[in-house]
Amino acid sequence: MYDISKRRVFPIFVFAYVVVFTVLIVGITAYIENTKYKNSSYGKQSTRSFWNILNDKGARGEYRMSELLDKSSLEKKLLFNVYIPKKKEDDTTEIDIIMICTKGIYVLENKNYSGWIFGSEKDRRWCETLNGKKYFFYNPIRQNNTHIKYLEKLLQIGEEKYTSLITFNSSANLKKITVESENVYVIAYNSLSKFLKNEKAKPDRLTSEEINQLYERLLPLTQVTKAQKQQHIDNIKKKYQKH
Repeated sequence: MYDISKRRVFPIFVFAYVVVFTVLIVGITAYIENTKYKNSSYGKQSTRSFWNILNDKGARGEYRMSELLDKSSLEKKLLFNVYIPKKKEDDTTEIDIIMICTKGIYVLENKNYSGWIFGSEKDRRWCETLNGKKYFFYNPIRQNNTHIKYLEKLLQIGEEKYTSLITFNSSANLKKITVESENVYVIAYNSLSKFLKNEKAKPDRLTSEEINQLYERLLPLTQVTKAQKQQHIDNIKKKYQKH
């Protein structure tokens, strides 16, 4: 007579095997990704863990962009979440990413959106269309112009050395974007590598020595305290409450 208990043991054994195999694969993948993060420019500079970054949409987007920047063959130094002082002593403007390279200083404002993006350099607000609904956000070109304004006030190296680069993560679809100014670009995630490759044809604006000097000068501005970060957030809230 056929033992029905054997029919039960086999599926349980297969299920257990699948679970163990899945956990093993997930563990190995997580270890590899965590190691890659620690060895990246972003990971070396950030005080946050890989798992913390994954749970923060904005930081995760910056990290993914930084991976593409790391792969570029441009001679460069990268800085992340740089708090540039403004007029008041306790007021700052935060720059997502600064790439200092032989072609100049690239100031990146990274955006995390999942819909169709519409906007013009002249508009005050841009529009994201998602699931039939429209959401508006402040013109990132204007936002980045402010970043560059205060960065140049600090560095005093000449406005011609700056490139304003607005980057959107892979979930966004840039439908209609109008840019008229030189050295201002709006780039989708899947276009960034090609853009960086094309930038190599531009004339050099900075020497290796200047790159290192500017990097060392700005690096302390990435290492702010929690209190300073909170002050920055409070200042932004006050600004929008006035409007």
